[in-house]
Amino acid sequence: MNSALRGISFVVEQGDGILIHGGNGSGKSTLAWIMAGLTAPTSGACLLDGQPIREHVGAVGLSFQTSRLQLMRSHVGLEIASVAGFSERDVNRVAAALGAVGLEPAMGNRRIDQLSGGEMRRVVLAGLLACSPRVLILDEPLAGLDISSQRGLLRLLADLRRHRGLTVVVISHDFVGLEEVCPRVLHLQNGALESMPATATAGGVA
Repeated sequence: MNSALRGISFVVEQGDGILIHGGNGSGKSTLAWIMAGLTAPTSGACLLDGQPIREHVGAVGLSFQTSRLQLMRSHVGLEIASVAGFSERDVNRVAAALGAVGLEPAMGNRRIDQLSGGEMRRVVLAGLLACSPRVLILDEPLAGLDISSQRGLLRLLADLRRHRGLTVVVISHDFVGLEEVCPRVLHLQNGALESMPATATAGGVA
């Protein structure tokens, strides 16, 4: 039986920003799910503070590549409250969660199906952040967003690392624009970590 990942070993420090880069079939999404505690490795272990990641419920938040698949409720406020485990009637907590990702409190009354792709991405992050995670893992966070939305999301992620001390792990097939958020790069190919020249990460979103 073929393994999606082979011989993977690395350490992530609190507050790190890491890009896990690779093409289709490289194993990067499998690695993300293992790091989030949603998939158990067939061998080895993924640890947080020396304990299996699955024992730290809520410590790691995972944002899917397709935000719409992660939004299960009809309205924004209900979605955030449901994810974080409080009442949607607690408008102050909903507003605080929205504010953490740069959205106005009135957004809590909006229907999910009325949101743009960038807004959906931020609502997912609002729900995750309301759970007070230590680590955020984002699978292809820039996919499907226009340039303006990409810039806004990148600024938000950089601020979350800088001001909240969050560890941010981005899964992506691309480097563009991610340098400030993820100064450290791990390259996956055919399920294994490979070294890469520093010049490979040149570029950015102006």
